[in-house]
Amino acid sequence: MKIYTKVGDEGETVTYGDLKVPKDSCIIDLNGYIDALQSSLDFCCIYNKEFKEIIEKINKKLWQLGGEISLGGIGKKVRYPITNEDIIEIELYMDEFSFPRNFIRFTKLGSAYLNEARVRCRILERELTQVLRAGLIREEVYKYINRLSDLLFVMSYKIEVRNVKFNKK
Repeated sequence: MKIYTKVGDEGETVTYGDLKVPKDSCIIDLNGYIDALQSSLDFCCIYNKEFKEIIEKINKKLWQLGGEISLGGIGKKVRYPITNEDIIEIELYMDEFSFPRNFIRFTKLGSAYLNEARVRCRILERELTQVLRAGLIREEVYKYINRLSDLLFVMSYKIEVRNVKFNKK
């Protein structure tokens, strides 16, 4: 099987939902932001073994979100959509960590990668805002991405503070 389709040669592509769309469509933009976030999370798995299981769960949900967006609208079926239970799970992860008392620079490789993922998550969240207002994504999706950026911050903070304390010994 060949990887190239030549559909993109004319500035169009075909989504997971078999929609032929321009490469600069909102669907493609959103999936590009999801891809960028997933790529950052892949680096996080390499440098943060303690969070690997959490990050892998998040990446699976992001794959499902990409599929839901590619299908072309709210209510389109994916196998494992983002649910309120997923939002609660992220909140429970955050509740396990002590809340950061202040903002700090992330200077350790593991915390810096998590912070980069947080930045990409915030970009995705901003791009999803208009889509939410237009009623083209479910509220659970938006809430999940909002909580995810918080979780990534808290995880990066935990790694940074732990490393700082460890280095001072």
